[in-house]
Amino acid sequence: MSGVQTVAIASTQAAACPNCHAALTLARSELPHIDECGFESYRFECGQCGTALAGIVDPADDTLLVSAHAG
Repeated sequence: MSGVQTVAIASTQAAACPNCHAALTLARSELPHIDECGFESYRFECGQCGTALAGIVDPADDTLLVSAHAG
């Protein structure tokens, strides 16, 4: 995706694409984007099927929650 900056990685999170179920690994940023609801959020795409994805990190247990993102 264009416009994505590379920053230092704090940790990685594993998840699966909700469209094709391919394994995903997200490199978490040391300076993450915090959305308007206060969640650490990411936008990326599945390398297998190309589906645009959005993810948040659940602050309760550090689990990455991923969903398809339309536009």
